[in-house]
Amino acid sequence: MNISELIDAGIKAYTTCTKSSSMGIYIQGQEYENWLSLATRFLEQNFPGDPDTIRFREIAQNANGYGRECVEALMGILTAFNQFPPIPQKIDSMQILHDIFMNFNKFDINIKRRYGDRETIKINDEHDLQDALHSILRLFFSDIRPEDFVPSYAGGNSRVDFLLPEQKLMIETKMTNHALRDKQVGEQLIIDIERYKQNQAVSHLICFVYDKESYIGNPTGLITDLEGLSDERMRITVFISPQ
Repeated sequence: MNISELIDAGIKAYTTCTKSSSMGIYIQGQEYENWLSLATRFLEQNFPGDPDTIRFREIAQNANGYGRECVEALMGILTAFNQFPPIPQKIDSMQILHDIFMNFNKFDINIKRRYGDRETIKINDEHDLQDALHSILRLFFSDIRPEDFVPSYAGGNSRVDFLLPEQKLMIETKMTNHALRDKQVGEQLIIDIERYKQNQAVSHLICFVYDKESYIGNPTGLITDLEGLSDERMRITVFISPQ
């Protein structure tokens, strides 16, 4: 169903359910009520959060049994949507990812504060980190492909942690520990970056380093060095959190 069909159905329901009394003309009936519910659901699914969608719902909630001013207002909103549909806002993928990565430690802390000390996820290693991130990313991205192979480089194959094909980017995660500090993280990511550059379908690699115990002494320097490996084949963006 489109908006034009919805308007036609509204006119039919309005015509069928129009009644008169000594108080004047009013619209009331099951067909009209069904249309009000259908139209409200249609707008909320297709134009969520739009001010006119909110206004439509508020009028429709009490329209059944009231006069023509209600249905005229509702038809006016539908006509406006039909003639001038809202322009969908473009999702800023990088802003979403920035907020996820830079606030991940807050998530890690708060997820432990469960009612009655119930069991919860604990981020103790990279596998825990990847599991948690996968669930969070699912809130914002519909097509996420974990552990996708990338071509071989220097005699070895590699798997990227997350591939987002619609955004043409890959996400590689690292979690520091007593054996994985500045030097080791940098060396591993340099190798990974050169491997991932062989993937012609992706132009952006995001490296997320979760430095939970503050093993990285100079995060700004590490970010600068790794992002400096960007070239015409691939852009490199590095997030280290918390800082």
